Amino acid sequence: MTHSPEQGLPDPSQLLAASLTRALTPAEQARLDAWATSSAAARDEVAATREAWMALGLAAEDPAIQRMRSAARRQSGLGRALPRALGRPLSAGLGLAIAATLVAGLALWMRPVERVYTAPAHDAARLTLADGSAVTLSPGGRLETRFTPGHRAVALIRGDAFFAVQHDKARPFTVAVRDRTLTVLGTRFNVSDGESLRVSLVEGSLRVSQPGAASVVLRPGERYLEIGSASAVQAGNVADDAAWTGGRLVLNGATLGEAAQRLSRASGRRVALSDPALATLRLSGSLRITPMEDVGAALEGLLPIQTRLTPAGDLIISPRNSSAHG
Repeated sequence: MTHSPEQGLPDPSQLLAASLTRALTPAEQARLDAWATSSAAARDEVAATREAWMALGLAAEDPAIQRMRSAARRQSGLGRALPRALGRPLSAGLGLAIAATLVAGLALWMRPVERVYTAPAHDAARLTLADGSAVTLSPGGRLETRFTPGHRAVALIRGDAFFAVQHDKARPFTVAVRDRTLTVLGTRFNVSDGESLRVSLVEGSLRVSQPGAASVVLRPGERYLEIGSASAVQAGNVADDAAWTGGRLVLNGATLGEAAQRLSRASGRRVALSDPALATLRLSGSLRITPMEDVGAALEGLLPIQTRLTPAGDLIISPRNSSAHG
């Protein structure tokens, strides 16, 4: 242990670590307090260390913390004797060793885990996030995550996504999409971020919030719809909204314009109307998302249209008996 020649006391940073496992003497506390107010760097170090210790206490049952404690016991040579020793003050050297090990390990444990996920251009991606939650991301979709010990934050940057969230009461799971925040616990839900936002709750509970508006809590079987600057909640067969994850699109009285948008997002291929008047045609049924030749044939069987594939694999929809131009 390094001592200060001026006062015959340990270095302040050592006193800080020692304070995690035993009460300091008045002289030691005075030296630590004087150092803690001597500079911004010292104040930050004290605040960060004490915050880490508080987090450690709050997460006492976390397996990662238990492993760090076991490692600290092995390094200190206490083995199984540590639980009995915790009932009385530890020696300064021993307390320092344990505190240093725990704080160093906790700093790694508390570091945010950040990931970026991008689905292939023409295929959905099935993802497992750092907390074990599962996400199906539509072709070309992009998802960003930032997980900390107290929060799981996800941002849907592009595309549609179906979430099956692992329950963790201590760490709320939020999804940011447009200017909305979806807060979930143990929930399965679908987010469709097309021309308008649609959030469909299959299981669990989900709160939708946005600046300047009251939050909305969805129940299973309900969907949240963004309609222009307004929003609404409606009941329906929300499982149909997530059918794209199984390779199908379920349409119940949808317009052809809406169907084309949903097919584009689900397949990663452009599905375009050569004549805007076609957008108001309505159709119902279950369509396979691929191959696009089958999609075109199915649409031709339902509506007075004709389709063609471009060399890039996109689908162009035109009125029947007209010339199709992409």
